[in-house]
Amino acid sequence: MTVQYLTDVKGNKTGVLLSIKDWEKIQKKLNTEQFYEDFRESLQEIKLHQEGKIQLKDASELFK
Repeated sequence: MTVQYLTDVKGNKTGVLLSIKDWEKIQKKLNTEQFYEDFRESLQEIKLHQEGKIQLKDASELFK
C-alpha cells in the first residue's frame, strides 16, 4: 500500500492520500468488523434479556 501524507505549514500531518483500491479494501474490512461487532452486541443483549436482566426495545423505538 502506497500512502502519501498531507501536512500543514508546520509539518503536522493533517491527512492521507491513498489509492481508491486500497481505500475500498479498508472500507470493506471496517464494514465487516463493524457488522460482527454489532452482531456480538445483539447476541449479548438477547442473552441478558433471556436472563431477565434487561428489557429489549420495541422495534418501533429503533426507527425513531
